[in-house]
Amino acid sequence: MRLPRMQFKVPLAVQVGAVAALFIAALVVLWITGARVLARERRRAEAKNLLRHAGEALASQGGEIVARTEGRSEGFPYYPENQALRELDHQLQSAAVSALREYEGIEGGYYVSRFQKFLGFARSRNKRPEAAKAKKTAKEPGADRSLPPVEADLIDILVDAAIRKKQVLFSIEELEDRRPVTVAIRAAPILIDGQVAGATWVITRLIDPLFLDQSLQGYQLAAGLALGGILLSLGLTSGLAQTVRRQTIERDRLQVELRRSERLAALGKLLAGVAHEVRNPLAGIRSTVQLWERGIGPDAESFEGLHNEVDRLEGIVARLLHFSRADAQDLAPGDLNAVVVEAARLVRAQADAQGVRVEVEIASDLPCVMMAAPALLQVFRNLTSNALHAMPNGGVLGLSTRYNSMGRRVEAHVVDTGPGLTPDIEAHLFEPFYTTKAGGTGLGLAIAREIALAHQGELCARNRFDRSGALFVLSLPASTVASQGPSHE
Repeated sequence: MRLPRMQFKVPLAVQVGAVAALFIAALVVLWITGARVLARERRRAEAKNLLRHAGEALASQGGEIVARTEGRSEGFPYYPENQALRELDHQLQSAAVSALREYEGIEGGYYVSRFQKFLGFARSRNKRPEAAKAKKTAKEPGADRSLPPVEADLIDILVDAAIRKKQVLFSIEELEDRRPVTVAIRAAPILIDGQVAGATWVITRLIDPLFLDQSLQGYQLAAGLALGGILLSLGLTSGLAQTVRRQTIERDRLQVELRRSERLAALGKLLAGVAHEVRNPLAGIRSTVQLWERGIGPDAESFEGLHNEVDRLEGIVARLLHFSRADAQDLAPGDLNAVVVEAARLVRAQADAQGVRVEVEIASDLPCVMMAAPALLQVFRNLTSNALHAMPNGGVLGLSTRYNSMGRRVEAHVVDTGPGLTPDIEAHLFEPFYTTKAGGTGLGLAIAREIALAHQGELCARNRFDRSGALFVLSLPASTVASQGPSHE
C-alpha cells in the first residue's frame, strides 16, 4: 500500500524572518570586521606617530656623535678598532637609552656608515625578552648585536633603503616566529651637509597578529551570510511569484464564474421579462381570434390590431437577439469620434422637434479603439433616446470624447439637463426589462451595457455635479493599431 506523501510548507512569516536574520547577521559581521579594521588602522597610525617621535629623539641625542665619526682623519683612531667601537657603542647606547626613556615598547639604535655597523642598541622601560637574549648572546665586541634576531633582516633592508634614498621610510610587516606578530619599523638617515653619516632605526610590535587572515575570514563570513540571504530571498520571491500566478489564475477563473453567474441571473430576469412582455400581445391576438370564432369579424380594425401585436412581438424578439448577440461582434480598429458624430446627426431632428440643443465636443488626435461601429452606434442611440425622454420640454444634450492617458482609456460622455437619476433608478438602471417609460421594454440600457462589455469596456451612469441631469460614460481601451477610417475634428 502506497502511503500519501506528506507536504511540509514553511510559513511565509518564518521565511521572511530567516531572510531578515541572515541579512542582519551579515551586517553585524561586517560591522565587527570593519570596527576591527578601523581599530587596526588606528593602532598603526598611533604606532607610526610614536616611532616618528622616538626616531627624532634618537637623532637629536646621538646625531652629533655619529657626525663626529665622519670628521676624523684616515689615521684615526689612535686606539685599536675594537676599543674604538666599544667607546662609540657605549656613547650611542647612552644616547639611545636617554632618547627612548619616555617611549614604552620601543627598541632602537643607530647605524654608522663609516664602520658599517649597527651600534647603540637600547630599548624602552618595557623590556622585551628577545632583546635581552640578543644582548646576552653577543660575545664579540663590535659585532652587530644591536638588532633583534627575528626582525634583523627587515631592519637591515629598511635602513639600507633609507640611506640610499636619503629619506625616512616606514614599514609594517607580519612575521611568524614562535607565534605570529606584526612589527612596525622606521628608518631615517642622518645627514651632514647633504652627506649620509648614518641612520636611526626604531621598532615596535603591534597586537594584531595575522589580522589579514582574520579580516578575510570576517568578510567571507559576511559574504556567505549575505549570499545565503539573497538565495533564500530569491526562493521566497519565486514562491511568492508562483502564489501570485496561482491567485491570478484563480481570480480569472472566479471572474469567469462570476460572469457566468451574472449572465444566468440576467437570463433569469430576462425570461421573467419575456414571459411578461410576450403575454400581453399574445392576449391581444387570442382575444382577436376568439372574436373571429364567434363570427365577429374579421374586419380592417381587427386585422390592424393583429398586425400591431405581431409587430410588438417581433420588436421584443429583435431586442432579445441584440441582447444575446451583444458579444458576438467582430471588432476592428475604428474612430470613436466618427461614431459620436454620426449619433449626434441621427438624433438632431428629434432634438430640434423637442427644443433640445445638441452640443458635440470631440477630442483631436483621439486614439482608435477596437470596435464594431454599428454596435457602438446602437449604444449611443439608446443613450441619446433616453436623454431626450428625460427632457420633454427642451434642454441641452451633450456628446463629448476624451483620452485618459493614465489608464490608456478612450471615453465618450453623454449628458443631459433632465431631472437626473433617483437612487432607485440608479440601482436598477442596467437590469433587463427595468424601465420607467410607458410602453418601454427595458432592454435598451441592458443591451448597451452588454455591448460595452463585449468591447472590453464599461458603461456607467451617475448624476452630474455641476447641475441637474444625468451623465453616462462609455470607457473603452485604447488600441495600438492605427485606424483605417477618416478622422473627424
